[in-house]
Amino acid sequence: MKSLEGVIELMHQKFIEEPFHSLQLLYGESIDSQVPGGTCSDKTISFIHEARQRGFDVKLHSAFIGGKEIHRLARLNINGRVFFADVGNGWPSLHPYPEDEPITHSCFGMTFRTEISDGMISVFHRIEDKEKLQMEIFIAARPEKEILTEIKERFSSGITYPFANKMRFSAIVDGDFRFLRDEILHIYSQNGDSKQISIAKEKWASALLKYFGWDVKLPL
Repeated sequence: MKSLEGVIELMHQKFIEEPFHSLQLLYGESIDSQVPGGTCSDKTISFIHEARQRGFDVKLHSAFIGGKEIHRLARLNINGRVFFADVGNGWPSLHPYPEDEPITHSCFGMTFRTEISDGMISVFHRIEDKEKLQMEIFIAARPEKEILTEIKERFSSGITYPFANKMRFSAIVDGDFRFLRDEILHIYSQNGDSKQISIAKEKWASALLKYFGWDVKLPL
């Protein structure tokens, strides 16, 4: 199914099956075999691999966060139109952003919207009545080999990521969006309800099993 609906279905699937997380940054590569997903690069590469198997025309792309080109997403060509799938977002960005028209998409009580100007898509994220610029996507394509090289060097190039040395773990679970951010677990429902649960650092492993279904052995 090489349609926009097919992309949306795959994006939703990936937000369920492959969590966004910072475990490798916190604990090292030994975590990789315990849980799929990872940061934006890991999740985007996985999405692209699956999308290509399904017959989509898709390539790596990059975006700017805080003025730094440190975010990865997928660039798709669907029926002559270009879309950007932000499957590597820690938040539930579940709808591709078209290059040729601004959109607004809401889910789990939060909203994503875009503005387009001078060859750039600005993505805004609103949650709990507060909106902020989340990222900027330059529409022009870059060579995929260059982006892959940057991904390979991302942990040794001196780049500081917004979630460096912080616990981040998010996924769609049982119809809710759940996000462990340091010692607070945020749970957002489709009807807009939300709640917060305190999770002490020493309880992170048990929380990942209880609230996300992943039995991860975290180093002490």
